[in-house]
Amino acid sequence: MTRQLCERCQFTPSTCICRAVSHINNKIRVIILQHPSEEKIAKNTAKLVNLSLTGCQIVKGENNNDFAILKSLPLESTVLLYPNGKAINLDEKAKSAEINNITHLIVIDGTWKKAYKILQLTTLLNQFKTVSFKQLPTNRYAIRKAPRADSLSTLEAVAHSLFLIEQLNPAPLYNLLDELIKKQTQHMPEHVKARYLN
Repeated sequence: MTRQLCERCQFTPSTCICRAVSHINNKIRVIILQHPSEEKIAKNTAKLVNLSLTGCQIVKGENNNDFAILKSLPLESTVLLYPNGKAINLDEKAKSAEINNITHLIVIDGTWKKAYKILQLTTLLNQFKTVSFKQLPTNRYAIRKAPRADSLSTLEAVAHSLFLIEQLNPAPLYNLLDELIKKQTQHMPEHVKARYLN
């Protein structure tokens, strides 16, 4: 017997987050490269971004063949969000020409290990400039544990990037994340919930 799912958000009726979804008109087009293992994870936030942003696309895969879309993106105005030694810090250059000219933001959706694997297998990504943050926003996504201190969910990373690049108000995306957390923890015993949320 298959579980009933909401047609729009693909969560069960008791965990449906549609009432918190806002349609956000973003100028910078967001391309999310999603590792296949992330798709079935209930706590994955990429689909929340896709539900909210009018300019967003999720592409699933692991390598150049899967991500052929990268060949069609403009080289000069597309950036990859990834913290490496060459990354431009968005929070330091928020008003510079190189930030103002961005038209496409590529975001890798997966654990650090899977994101690194995508980076190694997808050599097409090497052609794009990378961007990151010097100061990370506070991580709000306590229900999915990450091994690194500089971990943000895909939703948080996109929300903060768009805030810095195009001054897009991140509140609607954060409200949606809060709704997801509320719905995913609503049936947890209080002592278990406290472990996640405190």
